[in-house]
Amino acid sequence: MLLQDVLKVLRGVAPEYLAESWDRVGLQLGDLQWRVDRAMLCIDLTEPVLAEAVAKKANLMVAYHPPIFSDLKRLTTQHWKQRIVLGAAERRIAIYSPHTALDAAPGGVNDWLCSGVGQGRVT
Repeated sequence: MLLQDVLKVLRGVAPEYLAESWDRVGLQLGDLQWRVDRAMLCIDLTEPVLAEAVAKKANLMVAYHPPIFSDLKRLTTQHWKQRIVLGAAERRIAIYSPHTALDAAPGGVNDWLCSGVGQGRVT
């Protein structure tokens, strides 16, 4: 399956227009024409998580929190976040983040969290 087709599904679950304006949701790294045979999900894309993705031959990381959040001024091996982006790019592992779009989506994280506290009442 092509990355663009996987993104249609992900965006169907959590449309990016639902995200907060300050957030960095969406495709963070990749080419829409890249092939995706295996995807992994994580909360935070760390170096150990990327190593697991490489070992499992994943082509796509769906990272709840966007690994690229503030502007990158350079891509070197001096900082772990930069190493993640470089490592994923070297291996053609796309990175997508749904973050606050998934929070706000019907049936998303906010609904899931609220289900644990019940209906509540307004006083």
